[in-house]
Amino acid sequence: MIALIAGPTKPPRSVQGLGLPYLAGVLEEAGFKVKIFDLYTPSPDTDDPVVLDQRLADAIAQEQPAIVGVTIHTPAYAARVRLAKLLRERLPRALLVAGGHHPSVEPAHLLQNSEFDVCVIGEGEDTLLEIAQHVANGAGAGLRARPPGDWLRNVRGVVYEQGGEIVHNPPRLPVSDLDSLPFPAHHLLGLKNYAPHPNLGVKSQGILTYRGCPMRCVFCLNPQGRRVRRRSPSKVVDEMARVVKEFEVRGFNFYDNLFGLNRKHALAVCEEIIRRRLDVVWECWTAGDLVDAALARKMKAAGCVRVGFGAESGDDEVLVKARRGFNTAQHQAGIHALQAAGIKVAAFFMIGLPGELKESVRRTVEFAQRCGGDEICLSLHRPYPGTAIWRSPDAFGVRVVKGPNFEAYIETEHLSRAAMLECAQWADEELKRSGVTKSEFLRCDRYAWE
Repeated sequence: MIALIAGPTKPPRSVQGLGLPYLAGVLEEAGFKVKIFDLYTPSPDTDDPVVLDQRLADAIAQEQPAIVGVTIHTPAYAARVRLAKLLRERLPRALLVAGGHHPSVEPAHLLQNSEFDVCVIGEGEDTLLEIAQHVANGAGAGLRARPPGDWLRNVRGVVYEQGGEIVHNPPRLPVSDLDSLPFPAHHLLGLKNYAPHPNLGVKSQGILTYRGCPMRCVFCLNPQGRRVRRRSPSKVVDEMARVVKEFEVRGFNFYDNLFGLNRKHALAVCEEIIRRRLDVVWECWTAGDLVDAALARKMKAAGCVRVGFGAESGDDEVLVKARRGFNTAQHQAGIHALQAAGIKVAAFFMIGLPGELKESVRRTVEFAQRCGGDEICLSLHRPYPGTAIWRSPDAFGVRVVKGPNFEAYIETEHLSRAAMLECAQWADEELKRSGVTKSEFLRCDRYAWE
């Protein structure tokens, strides 16, 4: 049996990412038994994350899986390392596999500082399947007790430790034909314990119409690569119809990086939803003027009720230095098109991108006030491993200050940490004072080690 874990939370949960359901779908199609752990075991007596992880590890150990796959995003790095230790104590012979954003960019550090045996780099469907087939054929058991290279050396897309050395195997190409993948294994999620999604008002599931992104934003990891691979519109809507029929879930969170990146494809997806008369509601992400008036009207007719809009800054010079690929005029045109169609717009801004000044923060606040977004969401830029700004801060005129568990903050040429926090506080108060937003910062990380 193969156990898969991603960001477990206490019930109720509102939405699950797509990584594990896709992995599980591929593994099940190949005949493997899989269980997804997306929720902590019922624990009304505690919210202590250590206790919750202990109980989760106990529950997983009862299943005696041969492989445990764990998705790791950088903010959860320390927590997943803790969980891996608990799993190793209970499952000394299981193969512990790490995947997701963090292991893909920091595999050596993770392997040297945790109980994980293998890191899967990039898209994991084919790689994890190959690993599972090796284990099913007798390899992998007791990996810690013998050199793993005997069977791992020919598996593309993995990093592992052998003889005290970190071995980076050749990369595996991303899945080129997304239509060849089975549908995500929604039946393995604890959907009965999911709550209505706060943005949609109904239970929802994630969905993708394509993978990859050609943009070069300095703050984004872009783990799927720059080559865009699209699913056929009929396949996308087949999946939506299946979720509605089999699970009575009619809400969808489109995880495309930029809906409308290919206008013809986005229109075709909307038209297919309309043609089948699916009673669904959904949200997506976009930016710039990728969505024009005609596409926005089609999105509305197909059930789109909310769009997360990645404006990032209201200063054109900052947008150029951040390699965003759009300017404020394009952002304004896109927001106007969506609102004219009756779609709610949540505009997201980050303070602390390259080139940030007090004046650019002021311009961001002014743009946020006039852009017309229904929601304005602010965050303080936190740099992440694997991004251009993390790899080459000097090239962007910034300083990245790093903490013990990949926590980090940024200082620009003109704004120290204290000045950045002061600007962020001013922006928050100014937006609240003008009535544009009533919410707190989406994210404003502070660390004990500062």
